[in-house]
Amino acid sequence: MVETVKIKDMRMLVTPHPAFVSKDATTDEIAKVMIANPRLKSVYVVDDKLQLIGKITLKMLIKQEFMNLLPSRLSYFGALEFVGKNAAEDIMISPVSIKDEDTLKTAFVKMYESDLDELPVVDEKCRLIGNIDLLELLTMLIEKKEQKAGKKYLKLASSRPFYK
Repeated sequence: MVETVKIKDMRMLVTPHPAFVSKDATTDEIAKVMIANPRLKSVYVVDDKLQLIGKITLKMLIKQEFMNLLPSRLSYFGALEFVGKNAAEDIMISPVSIKDEDTLKTAFVKMYESDLDELPVVDEKCRLIGNIDLLELLTMLIEKKEQKAGKKYLKLASSRPFYK
């Protein structure tokens, strides 16, 4: 049933476009991108060819931006990881990604094993072309269940790919 659904057939059902920044973006610029895209919980870091090089989660950004609000006894132990770090390349982590030809099952397994809420979708050259989140997985699962049961199901329409 859902094991054969391809990412390309469900991507962009909930989140139309991934949010991304360059490796030189400041934490304030990253925050503005996240604020402008409240459905997303991550911003992806790309190079000048849109190749995916990193990921910054909302939780990571919050820790970075609010570190000075922690009581001094708590911030002492965790502060070293944030000292002098104010660019995307300083705080990003390596992303777990997926491709359009992968399946919903593959996406779920990657999300589950890595405890992620969303994954970037990349093409064969590792260029960012979209993202997929748990709500999109759930939406497709429910649609397929309803369809299999012969019930009137949601008619979902995919949007165009993120890049030309």
